[in-house]
Amino acid sequence: MKKSYAKAAFSAAVLLLASASGVFAAGSKDSAKKVEIGAVLLDTKHEWFAEVIEGMKKAGADLGAQVKILSSDSDVAKESSTIDNLIAQQVSAISISPQSDQASVPAFERAVKAGIPVVTWNSKVNSAQSKYFVGVNNYDLGKGTGAFAVDYIKNKMGGKAKVAVLGTSKYSVGIDRVKGFMDQMKALPGVEIVAQQDAEYKELGLSVTESILEAHPDTQIVWCWNQGALLGSLAALKAKPNNKVLLMGTDMSIDLARAMLEPNSFLLAVTTQQPFEIGYTSIKNAYELATAGKTQTEVLVPLKTYTLTNASEIQKYLDDRKNLIK
Repeated sequence: MKKSYAKAAFSAAVLLLASASGVFAAGSKDSAKKVEIGAVLLDTKHEWFAEVIEGMKKAGADLGAQVKILSSDSDVAKESSTIDNLIAQQVSAISISPQSDQASVPAFERAVKAGIPVVTWNSKVNSAQSKYFVGVNNYDLGKGTGAFAVDYIKNKMGGKAKVAVLGTSKYSVGIDRVKGFMDQMKALPGVEIVAQQDAEYKELGLSVTESILEAHPDTQIVWCWNQGALLGSLAALKAKPNNKVLLMGTDMSIDLARAMLEPNSFLLAVTTQQPFEIGYTSIKNAYELATAGKTQTEVLVPLKTYTLTNASEIQKYLDDRKNLIK
């Protein structure tokens, strides 16, 4: 029996914890000129990060660099100590998804002051010394499903809908996504936002969706800002007898793709990043800074929206990730 992609992500998290002790690293082609890159993940609780890790590992192998993959586990204090440890180890470069655009600045600037080039990915820091980024336009990520929702509400719901939003007030990337979605909703005067609550992980996505539907049983659409909230909301709606609530959100996964291919699926659209490419490019650019002193200042990886009406694209998504299903 195939394991779920969630289990694959959990296995990746175990490897990350091991890597904190120096257990995991990509091989080096030339030990005399070994390049060591510290790769710091925001957390490992989402399936999304399993693909990031695969991209990082592939880049390390292709470039002959030692890649130390670590997680700050959604903790600014742990992120700070992780950065300090990498400084003490005198790594060649750092690739990091920062916890906070403000609170992560001191540790980020300590690394730069120590002469270590730093590439941020996925999220940013508000520092004049931050010059290199790999990721996406998060406003557009929210806008993608927002545009689909506008079209659907216009053509299928008579221009009127009661919408619940599972967002975040913690991460700037998530705030941008929510704004991108909400700005699209403003284009339709017949849309009512019945609730807007924070939910980051699957467990919260499930419980928040349940509480919203209890308070607002007339909710017609739920939109989620990230993979964890989307998976939780999916579970809540699947457990609801005779569910008629529609679901949309960001960050595709194998489990979500499978759900979209199920008969009578209510998961209509997912706008997603390309996490493998983000992970790969963050290491490649960090390597270029360490070895050549220059790289692209910003790389925005293209987005894609998967819709229920295009089953062939969803199946291709699954086929392309067979190696991640153990």
